[in-house]
Amino acid sequence: MKVTDAPDFSIVIPTYNRPEQLRACLQACARLDYPSGCFEVIVVDDGGDTPVDEIITQFRGMLTLRFFRQENTGPAAARNRGASEARGEFLAFTDDDCAPAPN
Repeated sequence: MKVTDAPDFSIVIPTYNRPEQLRACLQACARLDYPSGCFEVIVVDDGGDTPVDEIITQFRGMLTLRFFRQENTGPAAARNRGASEARGEFLAFTDDDCAPAPN
């Protein structure tokens, strides 16, 4: 039994104008071989011109997903924003053009 409601892991994904790559990354996160209640996914849109709201909405029922938007300040700042919003005990970072392996 978990002592807290906080997830074990927070996966932080910065994104900037790559909606299809983000979709593939979130699909990979949804297929992780890890209990879904034990991790959250944090997407930080780094001021992109291409809206990703529709993509985020598609994954709301599949992932514990939080979404933040900020002015464009670069991927490092987006990662830092995600880390500051994280609720997990551990942080994991991936980029929007990566597909984490299920295991």
